[in-house]
Formats: sequence, structure tokens, C-alpha cells
Amino acid sequence: MDNITREKTETLSTLKPVTADTTQSLLDRLPASVFAPYLVTAVALAMAYGSSFLLADSLRSAGFQASTAGAVVSTGTVATLIGSLFAGRLAERTGILPLVAVSALVMAAAMGCFALIGTGGLLLAYAGGLLLGLGWAIFYMLAPIQLIHCLKPSARLEALTLLSGSQMVGVGGSAPLGHLIADHLGGPSTAYAFYAVFCAMAAAFAILIQRRLRDQPQLPMVAVALSVRATLSILRAKTVLPVIMMSLAACTFAGLSTFQSLYAGSRGLTPDIFFLTFTVTTVALRFSVASMIGKLPLERLALALFVTTLIGIGFLVVNAGSPVLYVLATVFFATGYGLTYSTLNAMVVNLAGERGLSIPVASQVFTLGHFVGAFGFPFFAGSLIAAYSFDAALMVMAGLVVTNIAIASRIPWRPRMETETISRFP
Repeated sequence: MDNITREKTETLSTLKPVTADTTQSLLDRLPASVFAPYLVTAVALAMAYGSSFLLADSLRSAGFQASTAGAVVSTGTVATLIGSLFAGRLAERTGILPLVAVSALVMAAAMGCFALIGTGGLLLAYAGGLLLGLGWAIFYMLAPIQLIHCLKPSARLEALTLLSGSQMVGVGGSAPLGHLIADHLGGPSTAYAFYAVFCAMAAAFAILIQRRLRDQPQLPMVAVALSVRATLSILRAKTVLPVIMMSLAACTFAGLSTFQSLYAGSRGLTPDIFFLTFTVTTVALRFSVASMIGKLPLERLALALFVTTLIGIGFLVVNAGSPVLYVLATVFFATGYGLTYSTLNAMVVNLAGERGLSIPVASQVFTLGHFVGAFGFPFFAGSLIAAYSFDAALMVMAGLVVTNIAIASRIPWRPRMETETISRFP
């Protein structure tokens, strides 16, 4: 039996407990008493994750080089990968919501480390980077699966869209809120103290949600854990292309977000323009067109999104200090990157289903690719900025987008993407 056949057999055997009767017993919509605190939890933890964008200012105010923020964020890469690899296996044993509570407490500890950089030095900053990567990995990998396990297939798209939008509200609103707190209540350390409280509240919400879901029907916790064989099957097949493209796309977002204060300062602008414009544009797009993603030719859509992203970065390069051009550049970048994740995620799931590979594993490997770019690139970008300038890092990011355009151009275009495989995902 070859590897593909064996993997297909393993996947089908794992999915056997999910029967039609089981699916029909699931909810059409989560009660507001469950879904509302779940979304608040997502906003709070995404805000903590987004607070890494304040690190450059925090380090500078503590007397360290702002470019060190890249190295601090990238230290979370190893922890992120470890957390991602074991999150599913742990969830099969403990359930998802207890792990969400733990991840929230881990992220609260990370915020505490960042708040104490001024007194504890860089060691605490690097410890915070490790804790942030670990906590966010667990939550980001498992949060969508919890919704999938509670809802009927027809109800999942709306719930996942709201979850995605809530996460973007947290990520995009983190820096402006942090700057507001820092400017009026005592500096970056105070902002991180607030974020630590938010994470502790999120942990309490996760425990509350678990109690309220105790009597609700849910799918069995199967087909969640990653395995070496299943992961390699994704990386050896055509499914690796969306993973690569997502990793490169995440590099551009992480680079722009982590060092946006340096870019804005070099142009006499305020970085809040970028974060607010990016958040509003991305959230509006995700809530308005997310349901259409599966009906479009994904290969052509991905190509168009990468071209739009490149235009946005190009405007950032040529901008000499115009607030109007700054907003326009951010709108183009947010339009391109904002829909990239869902587009490439749908692509990798479809490709995995067509080849008889594990759909849950494909989705998790895809997320790992995102983490590698998001946490790994800031170290390289920070070194480049320290040696040359932010404009040099911008040119590298533009080159990564061009690489994605080249990859997307080589994927054969199919007018209609089959979505039947997605509905088989429990």
C-alpha cells in the first residue's frame, strides 16, 4: 500500500464516528450566552497577540534598540511550532476550551513579561516572546475547531467568519489602544498590564463557556492530532503550494506590522493610520465577501490578491509623507492580504480532499506555514533594518509578493472549485 492510499485509509477510519445522525444533532446557531463570550475571548487574545506591534516603542522607551523587537517576536517561532504540533493531540485528551483557558493564562504571563522590560531587561522580553508564541499557537489552532465541532456544516461559515473578524478587530485595534493607554496612563508597560488583565478575563470566559456547552451536542474529538506521516503527505503533494504562499504572505504582514512605527516615523506620519485603516478594511471585507470565497476560482483570486498587495507595498515605498497616500497604500495592502488567508486555506483544503489526504491535517499544516512567516520574518527584517533601513526591508517584502505572484501564476486555473470535500470535514 503506497503512502497516499494508506493516508486516505487512515483519514476515512478516523472520520467513521461522525455519522449523519451525529451531524444532524448539532446546533444551527450557538446561543448568544456562549457565542458572545467566545468572540470576546477571541478579541482579547488577538489584542494580546497584536500587542507585539508595540514592542518597538516599548524597547526604545526602556533604552534598547527598537529593531530588537524583530528578534524578540521571532523567538516565539519555536514555541509556536511546538504548541501547534501538540495542540491537537492535547485537545483529544482534555477538550479544546480547557486548553484555550491555559493559552490565555500563558499569554497573560507574556504580557506581564513585556510590562516589566524596563526593570527586568531583555531577558524578560525574550521570555515574553516565547510565551506569546506558545499561547497564541494553541488558541489559533483550536478556536475554529471548537466551532466546527458544535455547529452543523451549514452554520459554520457564518460562525467562522465572525471569529475571523473578531480576531482581526483585536489584532488591528491593539496598537491604537495601546498607544492611547501609553500616552495617557503611564507608558507602554501600563498598556501591557491592561492586556494581561484582558487575557485573564479571556481565561475566565473559556471556563464559563465550557460549563455552558457541557450539555450541548458536539462531534467527537477525532482527526485533530497531527502526525509525521500525515504532515509529510501534505508537504510532498501539490498542497504545499498554498502553504508556501501563506508563509510568504505572512512575512509581509509581520514585517509591516512589527516595524510600522519606524516606517511612519521616517515619513512624519502616525502608525495608528495604518492599523486603523487596515483593521476597518479587513474586517469589512471578511464580513461582506467571505461567503463568496468558495464560489470563485481560487487560483485567479489568489493571483489578484497578491497583485493588490504588491500595489499597496509599492505605494508605501514611494510615499514621502502623504497621509492620503498612506491610507491608500494601507487599503490596497489590507484588501490583498486581508482575504489571502481564507482564499489559500480554501485552496489547500480542496487540494487535500481531491488527493484523499487528511483535510484537518492540511488545515493545520497551512496554519503552521502562516506561523513560520509571521514569527520568523521579523528577526530577518529587524537585522535588515538595523544594517540598512526600513526601505530595504520594504523591497524584500515586495520581492516576496512577487514570488507569490509567480507561484500563483503557475497553478492551473480551474473555473469552478469543488467544495464537497469541505463538507466532509467534521
